[in-house]
Amino acid sequence: MQVNPFPFKRSVRIEMVPLIDCFFLLLVFFIFGVFSMTTQRGIVVDLPSAATSASTREEALTVSLDRHGAIWFHREAMTLPSLTQRLQDEHATHAGTLVVINADAGVSHGQVVSVLDAVRRAGFQRVALQTTPQNP
Repeated sequence: MQVNPFPFKRSVRIEMVPLIDCFFLLLVFFIFGVFSMTTQRGIVVDLPSAATSASTREEALTVSLDRHGAIWFHREAMTLPSLTQRLQDEHATHAGTLVVINADAGVSHGQVVSVLDAVRRAGFQRVALQTTPQNP
């Protein structure tokens, strides 16, 4: 007598709901991964707006001034003389690099000019002031 190991014949089904769940989980994982890959070297400041604001994709050194006048270089707080020394050290390896100054809208013009002067004394000639686009 022959014994049937599978007395009930079932058709094989591929469940789609777990497959869709896994797909969306991977999609969310990669979306968050892409957003976390953006580099933000400066600190968050309230930038002034300008109608002629433009963005650049090139590598840049970032100097930030917060509302209280504190100077930051790549998220590291420093004084004006130490900024000049640090930029002179950076000039040896990044001679033609753009230096971007992120100055808060509430910072006085004199402080921005003193940071600009420190950047120029360090040997950098390409300097930009970062702004936000003005709403029409």
